[in-house]
Order: sequence, then C-alpha cells, then structure tokens
Amino acid sequence: MKYSIEIPVRAKDMKRNINNFIVLLTLPLLLALSAGNALANVAANARIINNATLSYNDGTGTRTATASVTVTVALVPAIPIVTPGPPQTTSYGGSSTLQTNSFTVTATANGPDTYGITSAITASTNTTSPSVTPQSSTLFLGATVTVSGSSASSIVVPSDGTSDNFVNGIQAGSTVVIGAETRTVQSVVDNASGTSIINLTSALSSAPSAGVVVAEQKTVLVNVTAGNIGTPGTNITVTKNITVTSTTNSGITVTSGTVTDTYTSGTATLVKYVRNVTTPAAGTGVYSYNSTNYYSSGITAKPGETLEYILVATNSGTGPVTSAVVTDSLPTTYVALKTGVYSSGTRDITYINESGIASYLTQGGGDDQATYASPTLTVYVGTGASSSSGGSIAAGATVRVLYQVTVNP
Repeated sequence: MKYSIEIPVRAKDMKRNINNFIVLLTLPLLLALSAGNALANVAANARIINNATLSYNDGTGTRTATASVTVTVALVPAIPIVTPGPPQTTSYGGSSTLQTNSFTVTATANGPDTYGITSAITASTNTTSPSVTPQSSTLFLGATVTVSGSSASSIVVPSDGTSDNFVNGIQAGSTVVIGAETRTVQSVVDNASGTSIINLTSALSSAPSAGVVVAEQKTVLVNVTAGNIGTPGTNITVTKNITVTSTTNSGITVTSGTVTDTYTSGTATLVKYVRNVTTPAAGTGVYSYNSTNYYSSGITAKPGETLEYILVATNSGTGPVTSAVVTDSLPTTYVALKTGVYSSGTRDITYINESGIASYLTQGGGDDQATYASPTLTVYVGTGASSSSGGSIAAGATVRVLYQVTVNP
C-alpha cells in the first residue's frame, strides 16, 4: 500500500515539476526581454532551446530525466530605410543619354530578407519617353540582433544554425549599421551553434548592449535615360523614386523620396558681320568688337578694297555644344582671301576663343585649327578643338572668327 500510495504522490510531484520546469536558454537576451517586444529584438534563425529536468526517486536512489525542445526564431519582416542619393547633371547627347542614381537601403528586420526593387518616374520636363531601370530587380539584406558580451569592435550575435562564413547574411566586407553608426565588417567568426562574432574594421563609439539590430546596408543603382528632347537649348529634368518590397511579406513595402536629374542642352547661333577696312563707313545692324564696329548690312566696297568679316558663334542653351566647326563659303567670283594680315603679317585668320584669347591661324591644312580650300574656309572651334575636329562651346559662351578678303578688280 505504501508503494501504491507513493506513486500518485510522485506522479503529482512529477506533474508539478514539469509544469514548473527550469528553462535553460542559449540566448541570455531572452531573459531581459518582455513578451511584447521579443520577436522584434531576437535575431531570426536564433535557436531557443528549453531544457527540462525531472528529478525522482525510484526506490533505489535519485534519478533524473531530461527533455529538450528547440524553437527557431522566425523572421519578422520590417520596412527598410531608403535614402535617396544626390541628383545628377549631364549634357544632353541624345535620347539614350544615361545618368545613374543611387538609393541607400538599410535593413530594419531581425534577420535576412530579399526585397523586390521597382522604380518609377514621378515627373519630367521637356522630354518624351525617358526611362528609369534599376540595375537589379532584387536586393538581399542581412540582419541580426546583438546579445550580451559585445565589445566596441567585436559584436556578439546568435548563431544562425550553420557555419558558412555568413551570419544571417552578413559576411566580411558587408556594410552594417549598428545603432546610428555605419561600419564595414572585417571578418566573421561563424559558429554553427551558440553565438557568432562579427568583427568590425573600426570600433564603435561604445560596445552595444543586447537587443541592438545589426543591419546590413546596400546601395541600389538606377539607370536613367533622357528620352527625346522637346526644345533644344532647354533643360530636360527627370524625377524618379524606387519602391522596396519584402518578398517574404508583400505588405512590407516603402517608396523612397525622389531624385531629380538634369540634362542640359546647348543651342548655337552664328551671325556674320562685315566692315570696309579700306574705306570705313557705317552700315546697319552694328556689332562692336575690340573697339571696332562691324555691320550686318549696308556696307559697300569698290574693286580692290579690303573687307573684314567677323563670324560670331554663341551658345545660348543650358549646356555645352560639341564638335563645333565654323565654315564659310567665299564668293570667289567677287573676292579673294587675303593672307598675311594678322600677327604682324604672318597669319591669315584670327580665332577668338571663349575666354577672349586670340589665336592666329594659317590657311594651310593640318598645322592648326583653320583650313582654306577654295571656296570654303573651315575653322574648328571650341575647347579641345584640333586641326581635324571641333571642340565644345560652353553654355553662354561665344567664339569668333575673323578674316579679310580683297574685292576682285
């Protein structure tokens, strides 16, 4: 009867012991967390191991029985932080003119997640058919959460259950944000169980406490093309954003702020004026350069007299024009190019660049920026011009070409 009585008593004790077992956790952090924020402050893939012990006497002595169960912490998807990069500006060179924008994306989840990336144009001016395309349609971001024992440069985190040189997607070379500080990962001590260590290339201002997210940060690049310009000489603008969506939970999504890119556009004009050098006289449409007046009309000349022409090329657009070449077809039935009239009688043509600096050129080909092959005078102008190719004229800049002719007798 004693034995039969002790059995239910011991059974009752056993039940009480099981109901009140001591849970041994591999993550000390769990002891400090409230039930309300545990999921947000425990790393995904961390293993919660509960060990229970039954102590009893079987009549021959004290015996123990143990039981264990492992729970893997699940990913809690969270909206990442997306920061737009700086705007870009370049000169328009056709509909496919490319610029590249950057958007910085920082994880906030408790573990690794993959995100879909889309982009959209929110506004544009002076263009049709611009385009925006992310360089990649998906983005993987690692993340974990600290446990106790970290130093300022060695961050202790839960193991993710495998040993593959990644801890929840974070590896050597990853950029991570811990608190408000951004660091580069130098190396990872990746243990299959227990805890792992993330070593930083430079120390934090202080060691993080338990429960701090270690968030990977990456840059998303978006290609932007200008499209077809509406009005040459006027800027194109293209404004765009990106949307980042968790592939684990499509309800976790965020759209960034916008970035506006500018494509400048040049448009050039060429105006021609003349003066009678031999017999100065006023005409109409005056243009004054270097204290000398030239005219767009109203000038007369007699056979044998000398005329001087000035060609004025101006970029009135918002961006540079390139491959700039001035050509002039001389009416050789009536005039002949006069040589040796500039630079103390040694040069045939004068070129005034964007800075107002004069260069004196010859009519022969290949030795400088000017060539005369009757009846055509060719002068390669602009910054970077050579004897065979034109250069660029900046927005608002002007270049000039001067030459003289003699009226045929």
